[in-house]
Amino acid sequence: MDNKSINAPATPDATRGSWQPVRPCLLLLLLFVLPALAQPLENEQDEPSIFSPAPIIYSEPSPLITNIPNRPAQSLNGSWNVVIDKLGIGERGIFGEGYFANSKQESGMELIEYSFDERQQLQVPGDWNSQQERLFFFDGSIWYQRTFAAQPKRGQRNFLHFGGANFTTTVYLNGQALGQHRGGYTPFNFEITELLEDGDNDLVVRVDNTLDMSSVPTRRTDWWQYGGITRDVSLVSVPDTFVRQFQVWLEDHNTGEIRGWVQLDGVAAGTSVVLAIRELDITATAITNADGRASFTLSARPQLWSPEQPKLYEVSVTAGNDTSRDQVGFRTVRRDGGKILLNGEPIFLRGISMHEETTLRQGVATGRADAEAQLTLAKQLGANFVRLAHYPHNEHTVRLADEMGFMLWSEVPVYWAIDWRNEDTRKLANNMLAEMIQRDLNRASVVIWSLGNETPISKPRTAFLASEADTARRLDPSGRLIGAALIGDPMRELREVGEDVMVALLRDPDVSLADKARMAVFIGKEVVSGLLSEDDPRANPVDSDAEPQEGKEGDILVELDDPLGEIVDVVGYNEYFGWYYSAAFAANLPASEADIRRVMLKDIMPRLRFSNRYGKPMVISEFGAGAKAGFRSPEALLWSEEYQARVYRAQLDMLQRSPLIQGMSPWVLKDFRAALRPLNGIQDFYNRKGLVDEQGNRKLAFEVLSEFYHSLPGR
Repeated sequence: MDNKSINAPATPDATRGSWQPVRPCLLLLLLFVLPALAQPLENEQDEPSIFSPAPIIYSEPSPLITNIPNRPAQSLNGSWNVVIDKLGIGERGIFGEGYFANSKQESGMELIEYSFDERQQLQVPGDWNSQQERLFFFDGSIWYQRTFAAQPKRGQRNFLHFGGANFTTTVYLNGQALGQHRGGYTPFNFEITELLEDGDNDLVVRVDNTLDMSSVPTRRTDWWQYGGITRDVSLVSVPDTFVRQFQVWLEDHNTGEIRGWVQLDGVAAGTSVVLAIRELDITATAITNADGRASFTLSARPQLWSPEQPKLYEVSVTAGNDTSRDQVGFRTVRRDGGKILLNGEPIFLRGISMHEETTLRQGVATGRADAEAQLTLAKQLGANFVRLAHYPHNEHTVRLADEMGFMLWSEVPVYWAIDWRNEDTRKLANNMLAEMIQRDLNRASVVIWSLGNETPISKPRTAFLASEADTARRLDPSGRLIGAALIGDPMRELREVGEDVMVALLRDPDVSLADKARMAVFIGKEVVSGLLSEDDPRANPVDSDAEPQEGKEGDILVELDDPLGEIVDVVGYNEYFGWYYSAAFAANLPASEADIRRVMLKDIMPRLRFSNRYGKPMVISEFGAGAKAGFRSPEALLWSEEYQARVYRAQLDMLQRSPLIQGMSPWVLKDFRAALRPLNGIQDFYNRKGLVDEQGNRKLAFEVLSEFYHSLPGR
C-alpha cells in the first residue's frame, strides 16, 4: 500500500488500514456487537477491531525547506486551543470520528465529547509542562487547534513549517491528514497547496511526548522531556519553482576557494541559478542537473569568521522568481593530529555545556531573548565554545551564536543505551541528524556534529553510530568535525584508578587506623606492603603547583580505548572525578566517602592524565559537581557552593596537564529540570550542576571558571 495515499483517517477498515465513517445501526452496535468484540475469539486476538484497530499509516513530511527565518512567512505562533488526550483515543474518537474533525454541535443533540475553544489553551511555541501545573508530569497526547486566514495565489506553493515539536507530531488541515513526523527538536514541513482554502483554515496538530526503548531519545534521560509544539510554526509561501536548500562554505582559507551547491524544488534540468555575495563583488551562475541541483566553485578573499571577529556576509541565491538570502560566515575548521585548527591556527575550545532552558522563566527556551540570556552568560564566562546538549537547539540560538562568535557542538539525542539493533531506530536517528545538519549547514558557528552522548561500547552500538557518521559526511562536504561524547570503559578505568585511591588512603594521615586496618584485610597485607614500598612512584605525588608535564613518574594515565574513536575526528570524554566517581569507590572500598573525596581532590586528580589510543584531539565534554545556590559551607560539604568550586579548581588544574585535551565544556551553564533528580530541598527535580541556578543567580564556581578562561592566552 502506498503510505502517501491516506489523507483523512476517521474510522477503521481492517483490510485497507484507512477509515470510513460508521453511522448506521449505532444502537445495535452498542447492544450486541461491542460486547461480542470485547471477548477475543481463539486465535483472533490480533485481529483488528474497534478495541484494537489497525494502525494508521501516515505520509511523511515534505523535503525540508531551510532558511525559514529569512523567508516571507505568516507566523502561526500564539494561543492555540487544546484537548488533553491522556488515553490516546483522539485519533479515532469513541464512535469513529477523531478530534481532527473539530466537530461542533449544531442542534444541541449531537454527542461530541471534546471541544476546541478558548477555555483550554496553550501558548505556541512552548512546552505544556511549564504552562499548567497539572501538565508538569504529563506524558501522552495533546491536540492543538487554531484557525488562520489565507489567500492562495496562482503559481504559488504553500507549506506548513514547524521548527520542532516533541516527540511525535501528526498534522491535519481542514479535516485532512497531512502526515506525521517522528523525533523532537528538529524542523519539518508539509506541503498544503492543494488543501489550503481562501479564507479561514482549520489546523489541528496532535503532539505525543511518550517515548520507549526504540525512540530517540529513549524514555530514560537526565533531562526533562518537555512535550508540545516547542518551536515556531509558520505558513510559508513560495513560487512553483523555489530554492529549497543551499550551502556555501570556504574550502581553503589560504587560496580563498569558496564552494557551494543549491537544491531547487519544482524544476526541470537546465534551470539557471545565480549566487551573489555583493560585499565581495561576486556573482556566479550555474545550471541545474536533472535532480534540480547546481554546484559552484569560485574564489574570493573574505574576512575570516572567528570568535574575535564573527564577520557575516549576505549570500543570495536566485532561481526564477525566488531568492533565498542568508548571513554566512566564512571559516575553515580542521583536525591536524592532536590539534583543532580554526582558519589554519590551533584553537583551544573554552566552553560550557548548555541545555535548552531559559533563566527568563520556567520551561524550554523558545525565542531570541532566551538565547541572548544564555549566551550572554557564556560570554561573561570568557567562553568561545558552547556544547548544545543533548539535542539540536532552537534555530534562534545557532544564528545568534554566529553573530556573537561562539563555536558550537551540535548533537542528536542518541543517549545512553537505545535499541541499537532496531533498524527503525537507526533510521530515526539518521533522519534527525539529517534535519539538524540541513537546517544549520550555513552556520559558521557549528564546528562539530556530535553523534551522541555516553553510549556504552558494543559492536551494534558502534555500527549504529558509524552509520550516523556516514550520514553527516555525506550531507556536509564542508569539512566540519565529527565528534561524540564518550564514557570509555568506566569499570576498567575505575579499577585502574582504584589501586591509586587505596594507596592514597593508606598513606593519608587523616584516615583512621581502624579504616586502614579494614582496608588491609580487604586487599591483603602482602599487597599492602607492595603498594607502600618506598620505590613505588605513587609514594611521592606530584606537586599540584608544578608545571604541566607529560609522562611524569607517578602520573595516573586514563586512556580511552573506544572503537568509536577511530570514526570521529574529536574524542569527547565525560568524566566526573570529584563527584560521582568518589561515590562509586565508597560503595566498593572499606573507607568513608568523606576520606575518598578528600584524597581524590588532593592526591589523585593532580596526577590524572587523559589520552586516547588514536592520538586525536580531546574535548572534556563534561565534568562538574552539584551545588544548591545559596548553600554555603565553610567545611565544603556536598551540595555547597564551596564544594562545587573545589571540584572546579581541581579539575582545571588537572586538565591542563594532558596535551591532547584541546577544549572543555563543563557541565553545565544553568540548573535544568530533570525527573531523575528528586532530592527534596536540594534538587527538587533539577540537576544542580549549573554554574547559575534556574533564575540566573551565580554560584562560586562561575567565578572560578571565568577567572581560568580569562587567564588563558588569546587562543
